[in-house]
Amino acid sequence: MQKIETFSPQLGDIHGMLAICGAIFVLLVWLAFRLNKIKDPDPRKRVLLPMLAYFMALLALMGFLGSFWTLFKYPTLEISDTEMIINGESNRLPSASNVRLENYESGGLGPSSRVLLVQTKDRKTWAFPEDRYPVNEIMRLLRKE
Repeated sequence: MQKIETFSPQLGDIHGMLAICGAIFVLLVWLAFRLNKIKDPDPRKRVLLPMLAYFMALLALMGFLGSFWTLFKYPTLEISDTEMIINGESNRLPSASNVRLENYESGGLGPSSRVLLVQTKDRKTWAFPEDRYPVNEIMRLLRKE
């Protein structure tokens, strides 16, 4: 029987961002409805404060949707002795020349990162970043002969 190694992406920070942005969105929409009901003699406060709360809620919604979209970007990888399954799609194990580990320098203040690039037989290249996957272990399994 073949031993299958499964690698799922680490998405804890994205789930946290979803929760925070979702809570801020709900809070700001509630605040905007509350501010809409104030009876202030100054018309600028009656209009401007709810509009500001709605705008900030829109920004929180964009953060929520961006994080939600990111959840679908990282596939689950399964490696057996003869095949590699990426998101349920079966491929033969790639040759050693189609598997490489690349370093990318950070443009900002963060450290450089490594990305495992795997090219399948259908010429599709899959990227597995080091901050989401154990790239050294995946590389070891793909390169063993």
